[in-house]
Amino acid sequence: MMPLNQLLEFLRQTPAMQSKQMIAKSVVIPNLNKVNSLQALYAYPGDDTAAIAIQDQYILHACEGMLPSFVANHPYFAGWSAVMANVSDIAAMGGRALSVVNSFWHTNVEHAQLLMQGMQDACTAYDVAMIGGHSNIAENYQPALSVAIQGTAQKLLSVLHVKPQQKILIALNLQGQFHPNTVYWKCFERVSGRILQAQLSVMPQLAQQGVVYAARDISNAGVLGSLLMLLEATQSGADIDLQKIPKPQNVDWQTWLQIFPSYGFLLTADEGECEEIIELFESQGICCAVIGESNASGKVHVHDQKQSAQFWDFNQQTFTGFNYVEILKKLKAQSEPIEPIEKEAAYA
Repeated sequence: MMPLNQLLEFLRQTPAMQSKQMIAKSVVIPNLNKVNSLQALYAYPGDDTAAIAIQDQYILHACEGMLPSFVANHPYFAGWSAVMANVSDIAAMGGRALSVVNSFWHTNVEHAQLLMQGMQDACTAYDVAMIGGHSNIAENYQPALSVAIQGTAQKLLSVLHVKPQQKILIALNLQGQFHPNTVYWKCFERVSGRILQAQLSVMPQLAQQGVVYAARDISNAGVLGSLLMLLEATQSGADIDLQKIPKPQNVDWQTWLQIFPSYGFLLTADEGECEEIIELFESQGICCAVIGESNASGKVHVHDQKQSAQFWDFNQQTFTGFNYVEILKKLKAQSEPIEPIEKEAAYA
């Protein structure tokens, strides 16, 4: 294994990490002057989905776009992945997915059919309705795909709930394999829809039980990049123990920390709740472990036995740019309660 500081520098320079940092240069947070409640802030970018409070539940909205090269070269897997990523986003918020819509462009009918079949098969596997979309097929088009999703949640998991001294957990399905020549870790092949749905249902169960504060699905930014997205909204720091992160023995850290898994989440919770959380994941065949703790420093440090190194410092660097520290301070000063909706709600 390469030295820890060298490993972290390599991870900071991956194309996926660089692309996340481009968000801050191209996306401006909408005006916060009229935000007078935490519920209003849930609709702003930073979480895996936007959340809009309606009556006694939240309506969740998210959208995923697939890389053109991915759509061109792996149309079926691109279609499946677009749905899968969206469903994971809904689950990360403590929600359940309802329906998806799509827009795609492709150069030929055969590949377009594979793209559609991938989306439809994923919708069937995850029990989500595909209710419409927009298709475009012509030889001069560049292949592209975008899929949007809607869902609901009774109690919300949000990065806005991260505070110091919360334990950080990771939940990963180790029963998978890499898609050839990529860091996509696939855990859905030859797995029944019943099992896939049961595994995802752990997240809304935890939200409803009130034992988890915040969550983030592990995206193309990998484990540590996704951790930054969990922490950035509140400018929290963290100490992470590398050896506590579950990993297959035959995969090196340089590769594993870049994974984009079909099932993977980061969560925060009080220490006393961790055993229950781990047991619930393990009951569905998911490996879950406490890997660190949040703090108020704004600095993310990684520890590996006798080595320690800083991965990020939010005091000096932005990542995606979605930082809400000042408005959260303002809401706290106004005694705005920072709690999700507590009322019961039936899912549609």
